Amino acid sequence: MTDPVNWNFTAETNAQGRTYIKAYKMVWDKVAKKPKRALRRHVGRLLPDDRIAMSEKFLADHPQYRGQDWYWGASKRPVTLAEYKNDFPSHSGTPADAEDFDMLGNISVGLTWAAYQFAHRSGILKHLKQVFGDDTGEQLLYLALYKLAGGTSMMTYDFWRQQVWLPKNIRLSGQRISNILQSITKSQINEYFQLRHLRQDEVWEKIFEKQPELKGKKIEYALDSTSISSYSDNPLAQFGHAKQNESLKQINLTVVCDQRSGEIVFAYLYDGSVNDVVSLQDVLWAMKEANFDLSNNILVTDRGYNSLINVQKMINIDWSFVQGVKRQEDVIKRAFKRHHASLMNGAFYNGRLRASAFTYKEEWEQGQVKCPVYVHLYRLDERYEQQRALIWENVAEMIELKQRQERVPSDQWDNYGRYLVERKNEDGSSTWMIDTARMDLAAEKATQFVLRSNCISNPFEALEIYRHRGIVEQDFNQMKNWVNGDRLQVGAKAVQGKMLVTVLVTTLRMMMLFTAKAVIEKNPGYRIPNDSIDYLLKSLEMVKAEKRKNANAWVRNTIPAKRRRCFELLELPEPPRTLLVGSR
Repeated sequence: MTDPVNWNFTAETNAQGRTYIKAYKMVWDKVAKKPKRALRRHVGRLLPDDRIAMSEKFLADHPQYRGQDWYWGASKRPVTLAEYKNDFPSHSGTPADAEDFDMLGNISVGLTWAAYQFAHRSGILKHLKQVFGDDTGEQLLYLALYKLAGGTSMMTYDFWRQQVWLPKNIRLSGQRISNILQSITKSQINEYFQLRHLRQDEVWEKIFEKQPELKGKKIEYALDSTSISSYSDNPLAQFGHAKQNESLKQINLTVVCDQRSGEIVFAYLYDGSVNDVVSLQDVLWAMKEANFDLSNNILVTDRGYNSLINVQKMINIDWSFVQGVKRQEDVIKRAFKRHHASLMNGAFYNGRLRASAFTYKEEWEQGQVKCPVYVHLYRLDERYEQQRALIWENVAEMIELKQRQERVPSDQWDNYGRYLVERKNEDGSSTWMIDTARMDLAAEKATQFVLRSNCISNPFEALEIYRHRGIVEQDFNQMKNWVNGDRLQVGAKAVQGKMLVTVLVTTLRMMMLFTAKAVIEKNPGYRIPNDSIDYLLKSLEMVKAEKRKNANAWVRNTIPAKRRRCFELLELPEPPRTLLVGSR
């Protein structure tokens, strides 16, 4: 029923635990220049069954409320019984399930609800259930949501569960979680990622609708790996080139990531002592074993995977690639000398990319068939000034130390000592100078960059594709620094399950980040709060809901404008006003 007086209502609980409904109106404060409450009225007491015992004075002033019972609705206004039943399908007075008694009366709903929507609409939840079964699939997602919310040890999962909304209020003990993780097999993970890979065709059809100029082009998959320190006794955990903790064994993890959506579509664990160059063959074989059809994809790898053998491997299995190339190859060094004039010529320059480029062909073979491979040579202008400034600043600092007869730090001397020249004066003293010729030569060498590709003949198109692969670096940054993925503190049997949960939470986080960035591109006035995805997720956590008395439902609080913008950035509506355990 619409109230013609247009009051706002609120519920207030006193020290004795009694709850009263108050009415008020908002007026504009001309001095403070903000709205404030005014015309406050007492409505009545809120009874245990959510009926409002309205005061005689309020009924006398507002006779439209006489003649029937009124209930405290999800909209935080007096509503009729029919409206109340619509808000809360379980009739007032229906006790909550025994499983729900341990849930807090005030819970966080924003983050878990938003992340669940992403998992649902992207098909992640569907594929988890399809591969692992309905119960285990949903539980794996809940574990990922726990990590997304900053959860640490899986032993504390159940404390977190009591404080948040989840579609199903499932208790998971530490032992139960361990059993779930141990039940995950490598073949199941491969099956899950195959489903995610096949779904990318659907994702890209939507991209093609918005960007028809991309139609017909291959989907870019970036590949990279990292080492994860491990306390487990897994045979994959070995001592290798540790990037985090040299005293711990490590397991290497390779992921394949869609460069447009940020979603991880494949992950593979392997021996921690194996380097990137050697591992590529195993990774490619694992993807073939998982029935990955990459005929519509371009595999983008950095210079860590560069070797002539790896180029031949990708040609042999007929996979399109863009590969970063190290400058150590003699043929590459000679090519830069031979084409230096072209790289300095403005006719070969692209101002938008701040790069000059020259391309030549190499002849490779796939069996008896000749396969051309394009070698793209680049001169990246910005690197010249950056490298020269870096050298100059360090050498200038070293000269000052020498003049004061102080010791130069050993690492600084190792890196920049060759640019320092000592000249003897007639009086026997020393003058220290910068070797500018060597500095300029080093700065010029720093501008050199190389890509190989068997499918992209345009050097600037290849460079743009390669630069997009930075998304994988973001994936690892998210995984290692924000979701505690830099330690696999699990036994050997659970390592595959823990890896899957870590990849799931990283994927959800990256999909949310990419969605927000896409919205910002279309709406320049929008921005991620404090330019931090962490801040956005914490803002979502602040959206709360309060439990109704004697009803198995939680009512979401009003969301301030700044937090509503967080949902707009994720292209989501606000969470429903009423949330039930078991609801979506």
